Amino acid sequence: MTRFHVHRIGNDGSLALDLQSNLLDALTTRVVVPLVPIGEVENLIPRLNPRLTIDGETFAMLTQFITTVPISVVGPAIADLSSRADEITGATDFLFQGF
Repeated sequence: MTRFHVHRIGNDGSLALDLQSNLLDALTTRVVVPLVPIGEVENLIPRLNPRLTIDGETFAMLTQFITTVPISVVGPAIADLSSRADEITGATDFLFQGF
């Protein structure tokens, strides 16, 4: 699996963004954040919740819901958001450090 790739998670097909370093691929879990269609989210903090486009649809990165999931529930990658790495990393920095 690759950091900054988007995957479908579990049976309901929810989207999650992989945040875990590729150096830790031997672990049986991945650190992810959910991606939710922008219309389903009422309040966004721009720095914490960047808007990301996947296949023409805009999603909010819900950084405050960061979690781990077993690799067994992670589906194939459907998008690569590596080009947004600085903004994604900035959101996690904001969550943990407040800047």
